[in-house]
Amino acid sequence: MKKKTARWMRNTIKEAEACTTKMPWERGARRQEMIARRLEDADSSAKVTLPPMPKGVFLAASA
Repeated sequence: MKKKTARWMRNTIKEAEACTTKMPWERGARRQEMIARRLEDADSSAKVTLPPMPKGVFLAASA
């Protein structure tokens, strides 16, 4: 027997699948390079390091 899914849940899933906004973890290597370059160019005495990537997230370039 298939359980019914609430209408709001179906609509939420549909909208999430249609979303084209890239999330920060999808931007990958390009974003990390831009942040690193900005930090290197800064005339600040304090150095900021980037946090490690979350487990399971890779910096593979995507098309």
